[in-house]
Amino acid sequence: MNPDDDAALRKIRLAVAATETGAVLFSGSDTSTQFDRGCDHVCALLRDAYTLFMAGSFPTAVFLSITAIEEIAKLEIAAFRQPGRTVPAKRRNDDHLYSHKLKHAMALQEVIAIGTRLPAAIGETRVRELLDMSESGGLVALRESALYAENVDGQFLCPHDRIDRALAREMLLLALEVWDDRLVGLTNHTYALDGELVAMFDAVARP
Repeated sequence: MNPDDDAALRKIRLAVAATETGAVLFSGSDTSTQFDRGCDHVCALLRDAYTLFMAGSFPTAVFLSITAIEEIAKLEIAAFRQPGRTVPAKRRNDDHLYSHKLKHAMALQEVIAIGTRLPAAIGETRVRELLDMSESGGLVALRESALYAENVDGQFLCPHDRIDRALAREMLLLALEVWDDRLVGLTNHTYALDGELVAMFDAVARP
């Protein structure tokens, strides 16, 4: 499928801006080790999301999948923030890593549309919808509905009323694809982790 060139430019600009302003996350000389520890953390989130998905706990699996996407964006941006290059944010809102919506947009870069395994698993139309949701705030709303009971149009709904297996499957596959797209290859450790996550993707992608 084809990427949206305008969306690609917007998302790249967001990521560049995020590297230029905000808090430096890694400190000292062992930044590669800290990055790898962050990747272990993301892998743990994805592993937990997979375990919950397989157990039928679909709303919590969705929440953890979206959290993993946010942490992937954080790690990638953190790898490019440096003292002397990155300006501290004057206000919290000036740091893109404090916005769920902006982290979703930065993580779901349009290069995802070029890949083949996610469209093969959930369809090109759905991949495009998810990419668009990253900018519209749709993933933020989904994140909230995965956690909280609320009244929607006069009806009391719990997370399990709104999130089913199909949606949880899509979000877990999306998170695994984002991991592969944004972090795999940045260090040797990401390759060591990736075998387990590829196996997860294959298991969830099977009909």
